[in-house]
Amino acid sequence: MMNYTKAASSQAFNNRKLLFRQLFEKDSSTYTYLLADVAHPDKPALLIDPVDKTVDRDLSLVKELGLKLVYAINTHVHADHVTGTGLIKTKVPSVKSIIAKAGKSKADLHVEAGDQIHFGDLFLEVRATPGHTPGCVTYVTGDGPDQPQPRMAFTGDALLIRGCGRTDFQVWHGGSAHQLYVRICD
Repeated sequence: MMNYTKAASSQAFNNRKLLFRQLFEKDSSTYTYLLADVAHPDKPALLIDPVDKTVDRDLSLVKELGLKLVYAINTHVHADHVTGTGLIKTKVPSVKSIIAKAGKSKADLHVEAGDQIHFGDLFLEVRATPGHTPGCVTYVTGDGPDQPQPRMAFTGDALLIRGCGRTDFQVWHGGSAHQLYVRICD
């Protein structure tokens, strides 16, 4: 049995293009998000904030759903867990890693506010949300008639469930890092 949470399906978003899964890693209390354009022939997918301990679970789910993983992206440099991005790249070499340029960390692609990350006919907009770390970004689902509604924002640790990310990050990350995705209402 797969160890993941099915938080929502594409039908819940009034748009049958987007597949959305929320995945949980209990030791660090971290959420990873799987998004895919299931209407596209290639079914391109991306993982937001993958955790090293759950890479095999996440890749198994991608395979089970018949998706093609194209990106492993991080909202910021993590101190509460080891990112799974590097491990994913060893298992699926075609995957490109993404992180904010301001994070000054190694990645295939560095993004800045205003950039778009395309996967199939869908995209995420990059928004700078520094504070928890200087390189924090939020990924927001695209705006347009062909994009899923309602829009969502993946904040990493900038916003947490019942709180926000600490700004004294350099000393200690502190507490559980319940990441939050926000449904944006127009």
